Amino acid sequence: MAESVFGPGMDMAEYLSKRALEIEDLTQRQQFKEISNKLILDVYRTLQDSYLQLEQKVFGECKSVQSDYAIYLGLTDRAHYDATDSFLFPMRPEDAKPKVYSVQEMLEAAAQGQPYLLYTIFLQASYELTAQFAQDSRTYQGTICTEKGEYALTCTVQPCRHYLEQVHQLYESFLLNHLPWSTVCTAYLQKLFDVHLVSMETIPKEESIQSIQIDFEEYHSFVRFDTFPLWNLSQLEEKTSTYPEACMDQVNFIHQIFAHRLREECQYLLTNTEVEVSEIRRIHGDLFITCQANSPYMWRLYQVNHPHEYGRYQYPVLSNLGKKTFTKDLNEFYHQTVKTKAELARRLASYDYQDYAVFQDASLTSQRPNQIQTYPMDDFLVDEIRTGERGQYLILSFTSPQPDHYLTMDIVSFLVTQIQKLFPEYLCLGTLV
Repeated sequence: MAESVFGPGMDMAEYLSKRALEIEDLTQRQQFKEISNKLILDVYRTLQDSYLQLEQKVFGECKSVQSDYAIYLGLTDRAHYDATDSFLFPMRPEDAKPKVYSVQEMLEAAAQGQPYLLYTIFLQASYELTAQFAQDSRTYQGTICTEKGEYALTCTVQPCRHYLEQVHQLYESFLLNHLPWSTVCTAYLQKLFDVHLVSMETIPKEESIQSIQIDFEEYHSFVRFDTFPLWNLSQLEEKTSTYPEACMDQVNFIHQIFAHRLREECQYLLTNTEVEVSEIRRIHGDLFITCQANSPYMWRLYQVNHPHEYGRYQYPVLSNLGKKTFTKDLNEFYHQTVKTKAELARRLASYDYQDYAVFQDASLTSQRPNQIQTYPMDDFLVDEIRTGERGQYLILSFTSPQPDHYLTMDIVSFLVTQIQKLFPEYLCLGTLV
């Protein structure tokens, strides 16, 4: 943000003191000091306070809510997970606990031909190799190790959809809270796969499973075990603090959650999609929820946590937050559209992903590219309104300082998804040049 005109660059008291020293007549100097101290400085301070209040009001009116509700995604293995971290939390709390296998359940599932989830793996590979791994419908061989022996098993691999469904549910929560949706960078979630048991040798029921080892053949060097995603949302439940107050319409009621039960520096997302909410406000730390429920209600909330300086994570933390500037907030406030390549480049550069992808050019074509290198990260949005069939493709070209990095094309996909919302009349695709 630019420095205010009344910022530290201007010290009126020092300026008047210097001017006073230039007056040689001591009587006049004394009169000048009295006038400047009683009149000029008082007027100056009054104007300064008024200007700063106006400045804060303007910036506050144009402030984007995206920074308050930015979503961060990370990844960790169980050995490096810090349960005391106040920023990132497991998307599924049970992921932080070691997997416990039931021999009885595994045998029954194998006998009935039902899939049995062994665990979820992370494929630390490029988008192209990840897509190949997802489409490869082969089976893999492995070994079940118990305290008494080893037993063979066969398994299959399928893309894990559970975490992506959580993002979809998060979108529903944003709608419930009357907030604009900003695409979440789901690069890690696209590389998670569920390993399902297909068949196994019979294991005596009294034996306990120590570990399960699977040979993923040519993909084995890319597979990371005991790995799970994190995000900056923590779940909590809070009941209405007092009896709901009836609104003037005699239909809705205001539910209040006191500030001392919430963290002042955090925002909150209501997730009770079964309730029709008319309004949600945060006033002096208290949370006010307007709905038709006429008695105290148990509210399910997401606490949106903000990053701290001392966080250290095994994998890069990915965010959907762009660089915060007053110009960017003003454009969002007035819904300014992107009309030129320069504006497009500035919009893409606002996301801090230059280590992975740098925008170069944009072009329109009616020919569908032979090879699609990117994918939409908002593919669950199926209710978008279009004015007609999109007959043209907007091809966004990028270069990369590290084109072989396993996240590069996923970051490009995130950036292209952001631009797709600006140009619904085209089908936006990304390519690396």
